[in-house]
Formats: sequence, structure tokens, C-alpha cells
Amino acid sequence: MSLAVVCQSMGTSVVVVSALFWLGAACMLALGLRRLKSLADAVPLPNEALPSLTLIAAAKDEADRIEGAVRSFLTQDYPGLRIIVVDDRSVDGTGAILDRIALGAPRLQVIHVHTLPAGWIGKCHALARASAAAKTDWLLFTDGDIELAPDAVRRAVSFALQEKLDHLAVAPDMIVESLGEAVFIGYFLAMFYLSQQPWRAPNPRAKSSIGIGAFNLVRRAAYERSGGHERIRYEMIDDLGLGKILKQSGARQMLALHGGAVRARWQVGVWGLIRGVEKNAFAALRYRVWIALPAVASQFACSLSPVVGLFLPDPTAKIAAVAAWIGAFTVYAVMSRGSRIRPWHALLMPIGGALFSFAILRSIAFAVARRGLVWRGTLYPLEELRRGMLP
Repeated sequence: MSLAVVCQSMGTSVVVVSALFWLGAACMLALGLRRLKSLADAVPLPNEALPSLTLIAAAKDEADRIEGAVRSFLTQDYPGLRIIVVDDRSVDGTGAILDRIALGAPRLQVIHVHTLPAGWIGKCHALARASAAAKTDWLLFTDGDIELAPDAVRRAVSFALQEKLDHLAVAPDMIVESLGEAVFIGYFLAMFYLSQQPWRAPNPRAKSSIGIGAFNLVRRAAYERSGGHERIRYEMIDDLGLGKILKQSGARQMLALHGGAVRARWQVGVWGLIRGVEKNAFAALRYRVWIALPAVASQFACSLSPVVGLFLPDPTAKIAAVAAWIGAFTVYAVMSRGSRIRPWHALLMPIGGALFSFAILRSIAFAVARRGLVWRGTLYPLEELRRGMLP
């Protein structure tokens, strides 16, 4: 058997595997995502039926976006809402902006963190500080670059109470302002949904759990029972970590779609998105190169082979490539509910896969070279990150 025949056979096999992957993904997401509810389904409760709540956000060097976010927090129509924003060692004027806003906003409390204690991720420490200062029955953890509709908190709490939840995570409306951003975010969302399977989170027998940094609404009793941010003090992916320990401690949780209530500008431009993945990409692969490299190679092959298969001489490869494209279009069509991703973005899925692969490899290379992850100006050593991960 010639080398050309062997290569062709191997190529066909890869395309077939890719087709099975995308068709399987299409079936999984079509069945799973349709089970997700939306905040638009919530029936807003009257003031007297709403529990006490503190909105908590941490911000580090967010001077360009923090004021818009905090102003949206202050417009909430939720009765008795308390707001705590932590300025986590910012050097760009974020703290001064927060102090200025607080002068005219009695329900806003600003906490300034000047030093990071050993053994903590910066954001986890900031959120733990704010949680200790909050005295309410519910806590809402969000980010310093999120914008909320005026009734967002009321709708979310009403939804959580109506569903009898201890933890509600909300998938935000991710703002997309360029085709490049849509290509990257579309592929990222597909991989996120496939890996996390959030529709299974409400099932107490399922291992799946969920957490969204943009919007994690938690019953305080459940938060304390789980151990809170103290338990995930060195967990880089803090939102998923919080969701995991809440689920493990018996909390009933659910992911809901934003329903127009929560907006997020993740990063600006494709390069911003690639840099934004740097913190979590290697962490999601448990900081192990031997796990990360095969995972990157596999997902890159599955994203590229639908194109390659169309040009292979083997009819089986061509049929498999068409099947893979059908699966990819279905995945993107299903994801278009509640997002700015459109089915036709699937045409650029291979580019999204290549960009995502590059982002992961970049994260790995930097972490290995530095022997740690640098995030927001702080170096977290790899060995400590590995020890701090949840099992």
C-alpha cells in the first residue's frame, strides 16, 4: 500500500470522525438548549415578596467601563438593594471613579483592596471580602463590565423563587461588534455548551454544574453551606468553581437565558478575545500539557476537516464533510436563540476553530514559559494553581 493511499485513508477517517462529532453536537445542543428557560419567562414579584439582596462586583483596572456598569446597577428597581463594588488593587483610576459615584449613591459601598494575601486569586479574595460585608439573604455576583436592565435583578430573583432555586446563573447577551468577534464567540459558545452541558445542572443526580461570572445569583444560606469563595480561593475559573461547590453541597441550580436583562462586552476585537481566553484556557485543561495538546489537536482537526474533506478524492470523505457541515449549521442555528450568533456564521467555523486553538496554545506557551499564569498584573505559580484546583 502506497504512502498516498495511507494518507488518504487517514484523512477520510478524520473527516468521518469530525462528521460524527458535529452531528452528535447538533443532536446534543438541539435537545439540551431547548430545555433552558429565559428571564423573559419570569413573573415579577411585588416588593413585599422579594428577599433582601446585595449586588457584588469586583473591578481591577476597569476605568473605561466601570461607570456604565455601576450606573446600571444603581438604576435597579429592586427594593432595598445594597451594592458593594470592590476596587481590587486598580492603578488606572477605577477606585477614584467608584468613590465619586458613591458620593451621590447612598446604597453603594466601595471596598478598596490594596494588597493581595498569599494563597488567593485576586477576584476570589475581592468577592470573599464583599460577601463578608453583605448582610442580606441573597447575593448577586457580577462583573464590573456588565450592564443590567432596570428590572434585571427583580426578574432574576422572581425567577429563582418561582423555580425554587438556590443558585441561578444567567447567560448574558454577549455584545458582538464585528464579524471576527462573532466567529470567535460562536465557536467558543459551542465548545462551552458541549463541555458544560448546563441543561443538566438542575438534575441532582447529574455531575454537571454551572456558573456564570456575569451573573451568579445565590441564596446566602447555600453560599455559606458550600464554603463560598474561601473554598475556591485559588481557583482561576472562579464562576464555574462556585457553581461546582454549590451543586456539591446540595444547592438547586439552573442556567437561564438573559431575556434582554443582562448584557456583556466580553472583550474588544479578536485579539482582545484571544487575550481574554488566556486566563481560563489552560485552567480548563487542568494545567497539564499532556492533556491540553491532544485536546487542542482534536478540536482543531474537527473544525478543519469539514473543509479538507470536500477536496479529498474519496467519496466517503466528501459525504462525511457534507454531514459535518450540516451538523455545524445545526449547532449554530440552535445557539442563535438568546445570542447574536447566526446560523450562517457556521460557514466560518473552521476559522473560529483555528483562532480558538491558537488562543489555547498561546495560553499554554505563556504559562509554561512563566511557570505560572499572569492575570491583571499578578503572577500565579502553576504548582500553586494545580494544588488549588477543585478535584
